[in-house]
Amino acid sequence: MKFKKLTSLALSAVLMTGLMTGCGSKNNTSSEEIVTEITEPVEISFWHAMSGDLEKTLENLTDKFMEANPNITVNLQNQSTYNDLQQKMTATLASPKDLPTLTQAYPHWMINAMQDELLVDLKPYIENETIGSENYNDILEGFRTSSEIDGKIYGMPFNKSTEVIWYNKTLFDELGLEVPKTFEEFAQVAKTITEKKGIVGAGFDSLNNFYTTYLKNKGVDFNSETDVTSAESVEAANYYLDGIKEGYFRIAGTDMYLSGPFANETLGMYVGSNAGESFVKQGVDGKFEVGVAPYPAESVMQQGTDLYMFSSATAEQRTAAFEYLKFLTSTENQITWGVETGYIPATHAAISSDEYKNSGSLVSSILEEATSKNLFINDVAQGVDSAYNESRVVMEDILADKNSDVKSKLEAYRNTLMGIYE
Repeated sequence: MKFKKLTSLALSAVLMTGLMTGCGSKNNTSSEEIVTEITEPVEISFWHAMSGDLEKTLENLTDKFMEANPNITVNLQNQSTYNDLQQKMTATLASPKDLPTLTQAYPHWMINAMQDELLVDLKPYIENETIGSENYNDILEGFRTSSEIDGKIYGMPFNKSTEVIWYNKTLFDELGLEVPKTFEEFAQVAKTITEKKGIVGAGFDSLNNFYTTYLKNKGVDFNSETDVTSAESVEAANYYLDGIKEGYFRIAGTDMYLSGPFANETLGMYVGSNAGESFVKQGVDGKFEVGVAPYPAESVMQQGTDLYMFSSATAEQRTAAFEYLKFLTSTENQITWGVETGYIPATHAAISSDEYKNSGSLVSSILEEATSKNLFINDVAQGVDSAYNESRVVMEDILADKNSDVKSKLEAYRNTLMGIYE
């Protein structure tokens, strides 16, 4: 993946020169500079936004790490919500000495930090003969590539998820329906459910995910060069709008998520995060058998955050933090994380393990197939995340009116993007 800064050519050239400079970069660490043994007490800080049972699991894993590494103290610092974490981190980037050792973050949050060389390149640590990670290459490629930028490795995967189909298996069995594997089949099955049962057939939890994933499966990457008035974009909008018009699709709307209507048996199936399993099970509460299947297309968006290390950390803190990252991404601990949180274990070994497959999770039985698809994220580039979020607003606007003029609304979207990317 290439890191892009949409600005003047002159500034771009300066930035590229800075990124390519060798020993002068703050985040370049040679093998000789890496501390390979922690012999004195070291304290590291970790900003995160995990809450409830997720935070308890993180705390338990961290306690286990500190028991095995008595010279390392990890201070977990809960920043409440993702929005709060992002805002605090953005504000603190102006004062690097106040940054934590590690933070949980989405790749798009870290563009300025990468640009300003405030992040540690983890590649020299991963490849170090003494403390390197033998497990790194077992991490799912789709998770690894999200933080591999311009030859550097900026992050390690943490709480990862993707989208799957949640469906009413009892209903599917009654109607003799096959689980859809393509967008076309998804729409057809939804129509059949509506015709036979008089309920809405299907929907997608996330409209911006739907839009960008539809484009991806039509061969269009979502980035600053994307023509949102193209035939593929019009097709994406009309695909969903046709379902709204005929009553076999709906959006989450004020329900926020489609797990509620699904549990109430007013929706036959929907596309949502695999991490929503506990909410699905709780809502359905045994009223019918729940089924889960991979996303109905070849490419599917990977979601969730990675863990990043700031270059303001001392050499000892960097090594301590790297040992902690290795610990969290080990197969054993990824199984624990996946079972207890519902997130996807980051490694192939964890996903394919009998312990994980027999954990009682519905998702665990289909994850090998689900993650064998092309897991992708949108370009990590200035403005792309804002453009992606704006696509949700545009799709909501289009789908709110059965008589929407799709082309004119996409043209308005294109004009909005001109302001975002300039």
